[in-house]
Amino acid sequence: MNKIINLLISDHIFALFAFGFLFIFFSIFMYFIFYIYLNVNFRGISKIIFNNGRKPSNPLEPFNFLALSFLPTTFWREVLNIKYNKYFKKMYGKEFYYQLNREQLVELLDKYKAYFILQYVIFLASGLGLLFLVAGYIAHQFY
Repeated sequence: MNKIINLLISDHIFALFAFGFLFIFFSIFMYFIFYIYLNVNFRGISKIIFNNGRKPSNPLEPFNFLALSFLPTTFWREVLNIKYNKYFKKMYGKEFYYQLNREQLVELLDKYKAYFILQYVIFLASGLGLLFLVAGYIAHQFY
């Protein structure tokens, strides 16, 4: 253990790569937790989003999971839509996310906060991991 700590302190490039991989593995682990959370709470989430409580096969198929896992990122799109009356269909020529009205969005935020928090933790960990890996690569190439 002391050797690893000494290596992290003495070799900064190794430390950048180590932290990068640590964050990437953490985001993969969080994605598994998010998958379990989404499977457990799918009936309530689908009741809010699709206005029905019909539960498809459990566990979710990978493509259904990916489609629903990106819903929290549409939160910002829906805020722009509701608050500033910006429509993405006009901007991009198609509607590529589930459309939510204000009541659905507020209900999702009230009942399933972890749904949004987990997604943002995954994005943050993935972003930090990639940032550290790129910084380690640049430091290795140029220093």
